[in-house]
Amino acid sequence: MDTLEWTRMRLLIHSLWHECEIRNRETSSRLDKTKFYVLGAGIFTGVTVGLYPVSVIKTRLQVATKDTAEKSASSVIRGILKTDGVPGLYRGFGTVIIGAVPARIIFLTALETTKVTAFKMVEPFNFSEPTQAALANGIAGMAASVCSQAVFVPIDVVSQKLMVQGYSGHEKYNGGLDVARKIIRIDGIRGFYRGFGLSVMTYSPSSAVWWASYGSSQRIIWR
Repeated sequence: MDTLEWTRMRLLIHSLWHECEIRNRETSSRLDKTKFYVLGAGIFTGVTVGLYPVSVIKTRLQVATKDTAEKSASSVIRGILKTDGVPGLYRGFGTVIIGAVPARIIFLTALETTKVTAFKMVEPFNFSEPTQAALANGIAGMAASVCSQAVFVPIDVVSQKLMVQGYSGHEKYNGGLDVARKIIRIDGIRGFYRGFGLSVMTYSPSSAVWWASYGSSQRIIWR
């Protein structure tokens, strides 16, 4: 599920987290995590509702063959609305919501837990505060991304199969559980982790850079 639209959602939720963190300063123990998790999950769900059809359309265009009649985004939209109506734009949506909200919680919990440990690791080196923040946040961002990919990738595999089911020769399914059963029967658990290595290689470094930049900039601006 790590396409551009999901990355935008992450950045939005990350920004919300750090607005809370700025008010509570350096101590994550003072952050009302229960309130944030509920609020963050709600925002994530709302943004997903708005952007999910874009992912469905993009995915269908990517798997279209040369014989497919739908060659553009507009033709894909017309085709979906004609055959399935508006619900067709949300194929796999339930799977994404059910799985991605826990994945978000895993990401944020891993981020904050690792960040505390990382700060303790870099303190003895007596780096400047922005440098310490960059290193600790970068390590935490990378670790959190790896942890969340363990959940995001299987969700991505299942949801994308639902997005393109019955389209351009692809198999039809009876929901996310049916997809999961067929993946396990054919490929085993490994079938859920196709592309896992590439996802980690792509998003862990970008998460580290984003959080390192954010952490150091925060210290410089709020000194």
